[in-house]
Amino acid sequence: MKSTGNLKVSTPSDLELTMTRIFNAPRRLVFDAHTKPELLKRWLGVHRGWSMAVCEIDLRVGGAYRYVWRGPDRKDMGVSGIFREITSPERLVNTERFDDAWYTGEALNTLLLTEEGGKTTLTSTMRFESKAARDEVLRSPMEGGVASGYDMLEQLMSAQLDSPYGKEVAMIDTPRILQTQAQLTAVIPVTVPRAEIQQVMGPGISELMATVAGQGIKPAGPWFTHHLRITPDVFDFEICIPVTTPVKAAGRVRPGEWPAMKLVRTVYQGPYEGMGPAWAEFDAWIQQQGLQPAQDLWEVYVAGPESNPDPKTWRTELSRALLG
Repeated sequence: MKSTGNLKVSTPSDLELTMTRIFNAPRRLVFDAHTKPELLKRWLGVHRGWSMAVCEIDLRVGGAYRYVWRGPDRKDMGVSGIFREITSPERLVNTERFDDAWYTGEALNTLLLTEEGGKTTLTSTMRFESKAARDEVLRSPMEGGVASGYDMLEQLMSAQLDSPYGKEVAMIDTPRILQTQAQLTAVIPVTVPRAEIQQVMGPGISELMATVAGQGIKPAGPWFTHHLRITPDVFDFEICIPVTTPVKAAGRVRPGEWPAMKLVRTVYQGPYEGMGPAWAEFDAWIQQQGLQPAQDLWEVYVAGPESNPDPKTWRTELSRALLG
């Protein structure tokens, strides 16, 4: 058995792959999050740049489901299946077949939920048609994507449990479209495995701040990140500070610019762990409006732990450039 964060992965047989995760939520909520489109669209397979464009569920034995994800390059990935067993809120069995056969054949998925002390243990077993198909999935970035999705689900359910009415709560302000002016920046380019993001962020910010101050330049606003490419395994981004005058290259620091552009912007308030679901909600809004976003995106950390130790007060500005 191996682990990715809170997710444990094992191979109980040559045809099977089992994933286990404990959630701090009742199993009714976990079951709903796997069967209700309005919840699934906020966590399943979504991360920065990816959104669920289609989520259709006919929740009955013999009923079908259809999911389609849309990536930042506008490429779609779809999966379909049939529900074989439904025992709410503890068991769900369904077939699964991807449109583009990145692994061969059809899988049979069994979801089991057990609750104890207000916590739910999720056990998801995928049974493939061959060992080769199972092994191909194991070699893919699937594990990291699932772990990230379950982390988003944990945040989503936490927000629902914190709501005084136990209802879904909006994670972001109503987005708005605006035209920005060009802004000089000082940047540090970073390409790092997803698991190491927290290790590099603090030192990078400190180096950037020290270099800018050493050149007698004052920041023109809060620091931010410009994400060029995000995959389940790698972050390719820039740590940035807006500046009033051009910075000179020194060490890892480079002069840069946030160019003038038409973009869509919103504000998320809450802990950084909830950024994934917030981006999913934001991207879903963009799609509903028929807008076409560029691949890269920006996060401006308006207020964070330096301003208040309570994560519920932290504010992050999310922006995506619009094409056309």
